[in-house]
Formats: sequence, structure tokens, C-alpha cells
Amino acid sequence: MEIIIRNLRKIKRVIMYVVMVALFSLMADAYVEWKMDNHPMLYIKNLINIAIIIIAVILCRFRFLTIEHVLMVVVYSIFVSIYISVPIRLGSGSLLMEAYFVKVELITLLLMLVAGILIHRRHMIYILLINGAFIISCMLILPVDYPMSKYIFYLVLSTGAGLAGHQLQKELSELRESLTRANEKVARHNEELIESNKQKDHLFRIIGHDIRTPFNQISMVLSLITREMSHEGFEDMKNVMFKAVENGNRLLQDLMLWAKSQAAESKAVMDDVLIHDLIQKEVNFFEGQAKSKDIVINNLINKNVKITADPNMTATIIRNFISNALKFSYRNTSIDISMNKTSDYNCLSVSDYGAGMKASSLEDLLHSERNVVSSDGTEKESGTGFGVRICQKLAEHQGGRVEIDSDLGKGSTFSLLLPKIQPQGNVKDPEHLEK
Repeated sequence: MEIIIRNLRKIKRVIMYVVMVALFSLMADAYVEWKMDNHPMLYIKNLINIAIIIIAVILCRFRFLTIEHVLMVVVYSIFVSIYISVPIRLGSGSLLMEAYFVKVELITLLLMLVAGILIHRRHMIYILLINGAFIISCMLILPVDYPMSKYIFYLVLSTGAGLAGHQLQKELSELRESLTRANEKVARHNEELIESNKQKDHLFRIIGHDIRTPFNQISMVLSLITREMSHEGFEDMKNVMFKAVENGNRLLQDLMLWAKSQAAESKAVMDDVLIHDLIQKEVNFFEGQAKSKDIVINNLINKNVKITADPNMTATIIRNFISNALKFSYRNTSIDISMNKTSDYNCLSVSDYGAGMKASSLEDLLHSERNVVSSDGTEKESGTGFGVRICQKLAEHQGGRVEIDSDLGKGSTFSLLLPKIQPQGNVKDPEHLEK
């Protein structure tokens, strides 16, 4: 965007230079006409032309006209001025056809290029048509003994030059647009790279600090196990070690998840997926962790339902949703995994009935420009807070998005919305799907 603004400013400066040059040229021409004293109307014509341009500049200064409109006034007022001067010069006997046509065609080509480059190339066609009409009118109306071949020569010359200029300007415009798009793409990639580096640095700082904790705990427990201790003490140490390993594993999972989302080859490979089976594998993966908190995970999705998705990315997202739900669920509760269909999306939801989140925490979680401070789980489970953002990226790779609905103290629902593409195979009507 900054590149476009800079280019627009440069173009406006060039247009102002052209307007100033046109004004000084008209003033010089008016002075010459006044000195030669051929006809007072030629002098007055130039003064009127100068006045029109000055008025346009003043209106532009007060934002009634744009600078492009001022340039259009300059170009077309000069054209009118040139054509009006023909009958005036003819009446005064000072019309030298050869010199006059050379002058007119040179000015025409100059104005054609100025209008085509600085305003729009369609003005080259407009000027070309006006000039053609002018030459044909002179050929048919003027009572001057001037060879028709000369008229045809100027007509062909101006038309050929105009069409060539129009084609050249078209190609230059397309090249400028391509360069602008390329610059915008580079700028966008730079912004994404800066944001990615910020997230990476923040993630590594968290992991570098937190990953020492579980290993220190394991080291402490192992040193205590070598000593004599009661059975109760051993059980306590075993639980400490279990939680330390679990926390370390969670940190490594977040790191691997982030690396996967950032990989250049991380492109969705869409396929028809039996979503119940895919999710059940993830439920089985967390069976031990769920039992440790006496939590039941309910897979409520119909076994016959297929959706179009990238199975690996979808499994990773659901795994993160279940992990979050277990982390923030209280003992002796449940987690429900369900699916709904809208007109545009298949919606996979993981709902828990645990701690929930405040609205401010939810905003921080969803906006990538903010640093996230991960909250501890209901039993002091730790994390990095990056999982949801990474899931958002994996969802975007599939053309979908992540949505979160949460009430503090009542629980949260994490949903993955994937574009609804007509699945193949036997799919039950959405009304029969488990909610």
C-alpha cells in the first residue's frame, strides 16, 4: 500500500509539472501572437485558455477537482484552442497549411502521450478520433488548395502513431500492475514473516523456560526413588513424575505443531474422510489422560458421515481441541464431540464443561498480534497458549476457520468449520446428525 501511495504522489507531481509547462507555453504563445498582431482573437483565445486552466488549478486546490481532472482540462482546452484558430487564421490570411499541420500533429502526439500515460490510455483513442475528425473536416470544408495526399499522410501518420502508443501504454500498464501486485505480495510476505518470527521467538522463550521444569522434576523424583521411602511417598513421587512427563510432552507437541503449521509444504491434501473413525483414534489416544481425571469423552458423530478434509491437519486440530478440553475440565465431567452442518460448512465441535474463559482471554487467544500467557489447567497443567493459533492456520490451509464459544465457569466449545463440499458415499441427512 505504501508503494502505491508513493507512486500516486510521484504521478501527481509529474502532472503538476505538465500543467505548469502548458501554462507557460500558452503564455509564450499569447505573447508571440500579441507581438505579431496577426489577429486579436488569437491573442484573446490564448488568454481564455490560460484563464480556464488557472480556474481548474484553483478548484483543484480547494478539492473540487482532482489533479487528473485538471490535466484533462489542459489537454482538451488546448485541442479546442488549436481547432478554433483554424477559421481565425484563415480569415486573417495567415494560415500556412504545411507549417500549421506539422505544428498541430506534433502537439496532438504530445498531448496524446501525456493523457495516455498520466490519466488513462483510453484518452489516446479519444484524442486520436478527435484529430481524425479534425483532419477530415479540414479536407472537406477548408477552401484551401492543399493536396489531398497531404491530408491522408497526416491522418495515417497520426493514427498509426496513436495506435502504437496506445498498445505500448497498455503493455506498460500491465507491467506496472504486475510489479505492483508483486510488490504487494512481497510486502505481505514480509509482514507474515515478521509475525511468524515474533511468534517463534515468543514460543521458544516459553519452551526454553518451561521445558526445564518437568525435567528438573523427573531428576528430583529419580534421586528420591533411590532413597528409602514409604509406599505412600512412592505413589506421590510417581504422580509427580507422571505430570512432569505429561507437561514436557505437551510442550513438545506445541513445538511440533507450530513447526508443521509453518512448513512450506504444509498444503492441504483434501480427501473424503470418515470423520467418526478419525476422531475416535484421537479419543483413544487421550484415554489414559482422561481416566486420570475421571473424564468421559463422548464421540457423538454418526459412523457413516464423510466430510471432505485433510485428514492429518484435521486430526491435529481435533487432538489439540481434546487436549485443551481435558486440561480445563474438572474431574468427573465429560467432553462431547459433535458435528453440525450449515449450508456452507461442516462444523466439528469439542465441548467441555470445565473452567471456561473470560471474554478478554478469548480475544487474546484469537488475535495473533497479542502475546498469550497460557492459563494453568484445573489441576495445574501447563501449556504455551499457541495451540489455538496454530489450529487456525491449519484450518485456513483447508479453507476453513476456528471458532470458540466460552462461558467462565461453565465450559468452552472449540469448533472447526470446513467448507462443505458434496461428499461421496452414503451420508445421512443433517437433521439426523447428533447435535
